[in-house]
Amino acid sequence: MKILFCGLGSIGQRHLRNIKRLYGDEHEIMAFRVGHSQRTFSDDMKIRDGVSLEEEYHIKVFDALDKALNEKPNVVYVTNVTSKHMETAIAAVKAGCDVFIEKPLSDSLDGIGELINTAKANDSIVYVGYQNRYHPCISDIKKELECCSIGNILSVDSEFSERLVTMHTYEDYSGTYMARKDLGGGPVLNLQIHVLDYLQWIFGKPVNVFSVSGNKAGLKVDVEDLQSSLFSFMTDDGSVIPVYCHTDFLQFPPAHRIKIVGSKGRVEADFNAAETVIFSGDEKRVIDHSDFIRNDMFIEELKDFMECVKSRKQPNTGIEEALISLRMALGSKISAEENRQVKMEELKI
Repeated sequence: MKILFCGLGSIGQRHLRNIKRLYGDEHEIMAFRVGHSQRTFSDDMKIRDGVSLEEEYHIKVFDALDKALNEKPNVVYVTNVTSKHMETAIAAVKAGCDVFIEKPLSDSLDGIGELINTAKANDSIVYVGYQNRYHPCISDIKKELECCSIGNILSVDSEFSERLVTMHTYEDYSGTYMARKDLGGGPVLNLQIHVLDYLQWIFGKPVNVFSVSGNKAGLKVDVEDLQSSLFSFMTDDGSVIPVYCHTDFLQFPPAHRIKIVGSKGRVEADFNAAETVIFSGDEKRVIDHSDFIRNDMFIEELKDFMECVKSRKQPNTGIEEALISLRMALGSKISAEENRQVKMEELKI
């Protein structure tokens, strides 16, 4: 199989390392690269001194996407900046490739309808990477809710925050895509999007959202550095679940947590500590995943993607599924900008 990477920054290299880890030299690796940095990362995001990226992984490099697609890759990894996701993915699908898009799907709704239609016409697999679906705490939460151990869901409180300044210690944060609106930056599209994905996966589609955001800490960014949102989710019986979501670029150590309150108890999960706590009646249970290795989520994601490619099974995180969380993110940002409640039905492709 020929695998083409469009973007080999930190996340692109993580996917590349995992392909090599699972499949060795079974697949030919190519890359379309605008920059030609030879910076090579380890799993813990340290730079490997004296190691050339393209030599280490025997990468055939192209300076134009059309030239790379002329080599007829089987799979294309869209791991460039978010604002380039859609044009890259559409070109790859038009060339008959299966596509892995690193989250989020895009930074706008532009082009998504074309991607959906082209993928269907060409029978292409399009998989959007949301590795947190493979986090053991998510498995715990889904099991508890399925067995109704905490009763009817009354409210949800979630947070995903990290300090941008020290997120990538090897580069000036102000020049990264996360700091730039034109490249699809900001904590909503880069951190909170994970939470929005698993919230809609667990609780269904939200009805509306109201948000407050701003640039409060004087960072050298032109995006929000924090945002708090209140989503309304409608249950099957017509009742509303308030779901609070906070994200920011300010906190160290990072915070990634969720609390689900029910009529008979609650579930709390700390994703960074890999621990789930269930309070049911007077009982407390702690599920400790201290042996959890973060990269395992990406490994499971890769296995699932490759199985979809092999079996031609449509992925659970396909375009239309990823579109739900993108609408949530964009709707929340519109709400903050316009200081009003936004209905999800307003965001059409």
